[in-house]
Order: sequence, then structure tokens, then C-alpha cells
Amino acid sequence: MRKIFVTAIAAALVLWSCKKDDPIVLDMGYDYFPVAIGTWVEYQVDSLWRDDQISVLDSVSYRLLERIEEHYIDPAGRPANRIMRYVKDENDNWVVRDVWTSTRNNMAAEKTEENMRRLKLSFPVREGRRWDSNIYNTEDELEVAHREAHEPWQVNVLSFDSTVVVRNTLPANQVERRDLEERYAKHVGLVEKHWAETNTQQDSGVIQIRGFEMSMVVVAYGTD
Repeated sequence: MRKIFVTAIAAALVLWSCKKDDPIVLDMGYDYFPVAIGTWVEYQVDSLWRDDQISVLDSVSYRLLERIEEHYIDPAGRPANRIMRYVKDENDNWVVRDVWTSTRNNMAAEKTEENMRRLKLSFPVREGRRWDSNIYNTEDELEVAHREAHEPWQVNVLSFDSTVVVRNTLPANQVERRDLEERYAKHVGLVEKHWAETNTQQDSGVIQIRGFEMSMVVVAYGTD
């Protein structure tokens, strides 16, 4: 009996030693920002802009497809991705609208949008982590933070096991409204975006608004 007891203790010590030496795997959240060639997402885009001073109120809706076309080395010597952006023409064919770029390293993910470099995600992805989305461009500071980290999400018929929201932290005031919310899904990337910037002025009791609102919602995605 004593021999069996000693053997059991030895086995337990071996198992404990193995577990102790196993490396701890930390999920940094890199999968929220895919970089594989052929990764694509299609969106429904709805935009509205308004300028009461010149009596302008207009809107547009369209389908947009973003696809990672190739890898390259950017001027700073970093691995980067070239993203082709397509919209559908009157014949329902995809035509190139513009080209964006992105990079991802072990600290952050960036995307250059309309020649404006923005810090999109900060790693590791965790609730409340904050940063300035405009740290690499000349626009005013825009502090954002991770919200709803690693939560499931569903839109229409699409379901995602793990998503994270990036949302600005400063609330709007009576004059300036500047709202940004982006949701990322693992292995997919951006799946939803809402962006609004407005300026509200009041003159002799008349309220005048100038600005825009835009939303993007995923309708399909994949890798080819």
C-alpha cells in the first residue's frame, strides 16, 4: 500500500511539474484585425450630410467591398497590406473606388483611410484600454477605448462568437458632436461602423446643423 501511495505522489509531482512549465498563452486579440491575402468583407453603407446654412440635405446608400489584395513593405520598412475597395456600378459590377493600406504588429493595428493614418486597435484587446486614434495624423485628438470586449454579436442572419467595440470616450456637448463606434469580429475584421460629426449653432432662436452621419454594416464576408 505504501508503495502505491508513493507512486501516486510521484506521478502527481510529474504532472504538476509539466503544468508549471507549460507556457501561458495570452490571447492578444490579433485575430480581430486579419492580414491574410484574400480576406474580404462586404458592407451596406448609408451616409447622410446636412448643412442648414446653405439648405443642403442629402443621402446615399451603396454596397462596399474591402479586400486585402497583397502584402508589401511600407516606406517605414514594416510589413503592410494593400486593401482594394470596390463599389457596385449601375450594372451591378464591382469597380475599384480607392486603395487603402493597413499594418499590424504586436502592439497595434493601423489603417490609412483617405491618406489619413489612424490607430484602429491597441493590443492586447481588453475592456477599457484607451488610446488616441489620431495620434499619427494632424486631426484633433480622438480618445477611444475597447468596450464589450470578446462578446458575441449578431446582425441580421450573421452571428459572431467574439467581437470588440472601439468607441470614443468624450461625450457630445450642445455644439460639437463627434461620435465614433467600430465593432471588430475575430477572423473577419470590421463588421460595423457608425461615425457622426455635427456642429449645432443657434442664431435668433433658429437652430442650424452642419455635419454628416455614416454607418457601415457587414452583409457578407470570407476569404478567397
